[in-house]
Amino acid sequence: MTVSAQQKRRGILYAVLSAAIFGTSPIFFKTIAANGINTTTHVVVRSLITMLLTAILAAVNHQPILLKGRLLRDALLAFVAGQGLTAILLNSSYAYLPAGMATSLHFVYPSVVMLVCVLLFRERVNALKLFALGLSMAAVLLMMGRSANGQLAGIVLAVASGCSYAFYILFLDRTALKDLPVWTFAFWGSFGCVIAGTVLGVSTHSLDLSGATVKSFSLMLVMVPLQSILAVRLFQLGVRYTGSTAAALLSTMEPVTSTILGIVLLKESVGAWKLVGCAAIVLSIVLVALGSARTEEQGVLGFEPTPPKEGCQIEPLK
Repeated sequence: MTVSAQQKRRGILYAVLSAAIFGTSPIFFKTIAANGINTTTHVVVRSLITMLLTAILAAVNHQPILLKGRLLRDALLAFVAGQGLTAILLNSSYAYLPAGMATSLHFVYPSVVMLVCVLLFRERVNALKLFALGLSMAAVLLMMGRSANGQLAGIVLAVASGCSYAFYILFLDRTALKDLPVWTFAFWGSFGCVIAGTVLGVSTHSLDLSGATVKSFSLMLVMVPLQSILAVRLFQLGVRYTGSTAAALLSTMEPVTSTILGIVLLKESVGAWKLVGCAAIVLSIVLVALGSARTEEQGVLGFEPTPPKEGCQIEPLK
């Protein structure tokens, strides 16, 4: 498809808007939690609403919902152990960390994916990618070394969410799941979160709506179509018109947005070292994307947000 200059400019705008919308996630979660809905319950309720909306959109666009055989097995593994677990870990970290710090720590996943690709799949990497990997690891250590014990749990949860999301990406790239239509994919991703959240909620007796308020439900009803529908569609258009590497670069607006909104709306205090760590992780994401662009130009195997059939994949958190 030939893309005009005007379409490229629109694509940039779409990608930035998508990242900015995704960056509001911790603000919504923190505010909803403060109004009576805990993390596990939030994940389950939000995912149920998303399932309903995506099922409607799938039907309207004549996209299938039911999966069977190996595709069904892969979907359950990827979306429960990958996306569902990631949602619980990341959203739990918001209780301990400033919004931007939690989101930035989660964004170690591009470097984790790269590390696994190098160690297990013998992918060759260039200097930019290696520097990005070292930079992201140094940033995590910097944040951990300068954080109080009360925040250590949040750091572990946020980094663990990045690792579980890296598993999700790597597994997804090696199955036919990545070729599912968008709303079918979104439906099953939400279904995985429902299963993971329900299992955790039942086992820990944490599924509880007794403290929910009108405000918390209202925010959730705003959050779901805004992020699970609008932001997903905007990112699709961003990749279509700007390319995957540019979209990956622009997705760094997500932790930046979280940091700014956390300071402005939630009055969060973020120390200088934590800001340095957040900035280092954002820079590492940019370097990974630039490194992917360079390997494409040199004809060397690389990985990027929307890869061909083989390779290592990086996608933004939905």
